[in-house]
Amino acid sequence: MDARAVMKADALFEAALGIVLAVGAAIGWLGAGDFPHPVTAAVVGIAGGLLVVLGGALWRGRIGLPVLAAGNALTALGGIVWLLLASGFSGAGGALVAVTVTGLVGLAVAQAATLRA
Repeated sequence: MDARAVMKADALFEAALGIVLAVGAAIGWLGAGDFPHPVTAAVVGIAGGLLVVLGGALWRGRIGLPVLAAGNALTALGGIVWLLLASGFSGAGGALVAVTVTGLVGLAVAQAATLRA
C-alpha cells in the first residue's frame, strides 16, 4: 500500500468512527452508561464530530504521515490503558474502544511500513 492509500484508509476509518459516535450519541445508542465517568453523551457526540473533521483533513492530506502514525500509535496505547485501568464500560462501549484500538494499531503499522519503504 502506498502512502496516499494509507492516508485515505485512515481518513475513512476516522470519519466512519466519528459518524458512529455522533449518530450513536444523538439517537441514544451510546452515552454515559457505555463509558467510564465523566464521559457523557455530549462528549461522545463532540468526539464523533471532531473525528469526522479529522477524517476530512486526512482525506485532503493536511496531516503528515509521520505525525499520523505517531498519533495513531499513541492513541491506541491510550485506549489500551483506558480499557485496562478504567471501570464502567458497557459491553458495547468496551467493544467499540477495543475495535478502535485494533484499527489504530493496524493503521499505525501500515503507516510505519510505508514510511520505511
